[in-house]
Amino acid sequence: MSGQKNDYGKRSHYQSDYPVNGGGKRRNPEDERERESNAIGPEDTVYRYLCPNRKIGSIIGRGGDIVKQLRSETQAKIRINDTVHGCEERVVIIYSSSEETNRFGENDDLVAPALDALFKVHDRVMAEDVDDQFEEMQIVTVRLLVASDQIGCVIGKGGQVVQNIRNETRAQIRILGDEHLPRCALSSDELLQVL
Repeated sequence: MSGQKNDYGKRSHYQSDYPVNGGGKRRNPEDERERESNAIGPEDTVYRYLCPNRKIGSIIGRGGDIVKQLRSETQAKIRINDTVHGCEERVVIIYSSSEETNRFGENDDLVAPALDALFKVHDRVMAEDVDDQFEEMQIVTVRLLVASDQIGCVIGKGGQVVQNIRNETRAQIRILGDEHLPRCALSSDELLQVL
């Protein structure tokens, strides 16, 4: 019966001439360009920051105002993944070209827009805690997802890179085991925690 007309002179639904992927729909060229410009390139700097659900509003803002401002200030692209059921964190993907164009810090060092945005996102999340716990000594924790095939760049041969970072910053840096991966992580992720 394939390709035959039914009693009403029209083809059955499953006999469409259009491919299953929606090829029959018209596509807006502007949407295609925007999708391509928002795609993460192989040479881009990418950070996947874990933000507690209760603090995501400090990044998004009312009607998305804050995230729009952060994108504009830093020229980085920022995506906030949907909530994953049973997970207390959301993944904030921050990415840009790796070209160091943004001035950062007291010395106006040049950094990639994504790094600039990462610090600004983290500052916004932490600012909420400063207001909540004004007088208490606070331990700052940052949690990032890193692809398993890239974690070696953080660790270095024999752990030398991570040890140098620990010595320079006096931060505690840990790569936590799979049992600590949040539900919003990919199976190919490692969890990097900085205290």
